[in-house]
Amino acid sequence: SVAAAQVDAIRASIEQTESTLRADEANLNYARIYAPMAGTVVSVSARQGQTLNANQSAPTLLRIADLATMTVQTQVSEADVGKLRTEMPVYFTTLGSQGRRWQGRLRKIEPTPTVTNNVVLYNALFDVPNPNQALMSNMTAQVFFIAASARDTLLLPAAAVNGGAAGGPGERGGRRQRSGADGAASAPAAPSARASAPGEREARGERTRGPRRASVKLLRPDGQIEERPVELGLGNRVQVQVLAGLKEGEQVVVGRQPAEGERRGNSANASALAAPGGMPPGLGGGAPRGR
Repeated sequence: SVAAAQVDAIRASIEQTESTLRADEANLNYARIYAPMAGTVVSVSARQGQTLNANQSAPTLLRIADLATMTVQTQVSEADVGKLRTEMPVYFTTLGSQGRRWQGRLRKIEPTPTVTNNVVLYNALFDVPNPNQALMSNMTAQVFFIAASARDTLLLPAAAVNGGAAGGPGERGGRRQRSGADGAASAPAAPSARASAPGEREARGERTRGPRRASVKLLRPDGQIEERPVELGLGNRVQVQVLAGLKEGEQVVVGRQPAEGERRGNSANASALAAPGGMPPGLGGGAPRGR
């Protein structure tokens, strides 16, 4: 019986040692840090040998980011946020991109705004792929929301349109001007691969309306100017889309310059008005002389 009691005491001691071992193994696992996701370490907050206080809150050791897909967060004013819609095309450029555009589609508009100096701004989010990791976190981006677009269309300088050529800030563009037969600066209507809507506006998702009617001054081959009605589609402050009324290569007047005869007449009138008395010849107060 004494031997049996000793065996039971040894077994109890073994179980106690195993329990202590399991507690030590659990504490050892607490010392191991597992990353919650696969990615790239973008910042390290704790250094080797640094004492961490984890009694009240878990400290931040390092930050891991998945740079394969970047999320762009842009702020939109309350006057323009109502013009945005999900899945609308959007692109942006960065300071060092040298004109490169990253394309995406609007994914989400956060309902809670941020107020800065009494200006209400809403955060719009969209994702872009970043396979070569050319984009980095906290980069400054200039974002453009595309309300509408047209491809393989006929373009016309907005300055040549008389009435109905309303537009907004969009992509830069233009045509090289040349002088017409009567001294009018003219430019040809030319095709383009793409015309921006009122257009590709920063933080503006304005929907386009139907065709707009306007008129242009057409420079005919004989040097005469003809006014012709046209139908316009999309447009910005630089160019507009022509739906009907013009053909490719036709010359339209974008700025009228006074002819040589008109300039000489204006100079003669100015000289007459500058004569003594301030009146043209024949209207002065003196008596005519006879011969």
